[in-house]
Amino acid sequence: MEVPPVEDVKDAHCLALFGDSVTTDHISPAGNIAKTSVAAKFLLSKGVEPKLFNSYGARRGNDLVMARGTFGNVRIVNKMVDKVGPLTKHVPSGEVLPVYEAAERYMAAGKQLIIIAGKEYGTGSSRDWAAKGP
Repeated sequence: MEVPPVEDVKDAHCLALFGDSVTTDHISPAGNIAKTSVAAKFLLSKGVEPKLFNSYGARRGNDLVMARGTFGNVRIVNKMVDKVGPLTKHVPSGEVLPVYEAAERYMAAGKQLIIIAGKEYGTGSSRDWAAKGP
């Protein structure tokens, strides 16, 4: 398998602006899948009843659920918005959206994304989805 060359980052939009101490526990999907989360909306669209959502741990093999749970921690602080939780600002529209939904919009528009974070970003033991999800 041949690895494609790394592209230059040009005209990228910031998906999230985090301070210090955003650990893998903030990044990785964990715990029960909240009924109002992006992952829950996805599961509902596939005909899964809310009582069967279960936890991210039970759905670790489903990358479509896990990706939607990335940055889904209710205590994560993104300095781009005034509210604590898994939200960001979609700069072109000015809307405050779940991180995953904003990322989808940027990707559909062909925009590159960056995450800016402080010290200790990504430290902790839940490293697999903290690396894969973003």
